[in-house]
Amino acid sequence: MKTPLQDLHIHTHLSSCSEDAGQTVAAAVDFAAANGIRTIGITNHVWDREVPGASPWYAPQDFAHISQVYAEIPRDCKGVRVKIGAETEFAGGVVALTRAHRDALDYVLVPHSHIHMVGLVLPPECATDAQVAEYLVQSFLALVQKDFATSIAHPFCPIGRAPEEVRSILGCIADETFARCFQAAAAHNTAIEINGSCLEDETRWAAQERMFAIARDCGAVFTLGSDAHARTELNAIFLAQKMAETLGIGEERLLQL
Repeated sequence: MKTPLQDLHIHTHLSSCSEDAGQTVAAAVDFAAANGIRTIGITNHVWDREVPGASPWYAPQDFAHISQVYAEIPRDCKGVRVKIGAETEFAGGVVALTRAHRDALDYVLVPHSHIHMVGLVLPPECATDAQVAEYLVQSFLALVQKDFATSIAHPFCPIGRAPEEVRSILGCIADETFARCFQAAAAHNTAIEINGSCLEDETRWAAQERMFAIARDCGAVFTLGSDAHARTELNAIFLAQKMAETLGIGEERLLQL
């Protein structure tokens, strides 16, 4: 089965973690047109000024900042559909974007797994792999209950952890627990992202293949994303596509924006 390509998780130079000044909407359009990608979505990091609690890193990346992207959309998109979304944060039980700004965008990605942000996202007392796993489960369920995210970005992918740690953390989560999470997501019409950047080695791939297979069997709808922050990272979308194809996830199971 050939899964049609979309990339709904692309950052540009407007995200502070991008170090590529050439990572623009036009560059993403060019890549998509050259590789048969029908739809791309721009999802720069955002923390609304109206939502308290932003870290010093997040604070400059407010809604006005990410809205500069509209001026960067090329006149000729070469047949590629360009959607403008955002990747906001879920920290301390709070989503860092107002509903008004969410509704002004085409869609919103919300992660629950930025655990490298200790204190902001991951509670400092979560030290062991089992504790991190429990945090990921509980934060996923809490996020789904918000009825806010269009798709959950890099679900259960503990950002900042080495491959063996990823395998250990996900190994602490039983199949039945994953099923409970993905059944909740399906019930709340929240899509699940297959993130190519989280699949770049065999260890991470194997750990997440089990998880995504459970999500598939629970009736989840999926989005595909490269999570590219630089032009050299756009190729990660092909890993997301490969995972979808491995699991038999076709166009009918992909979110259509």
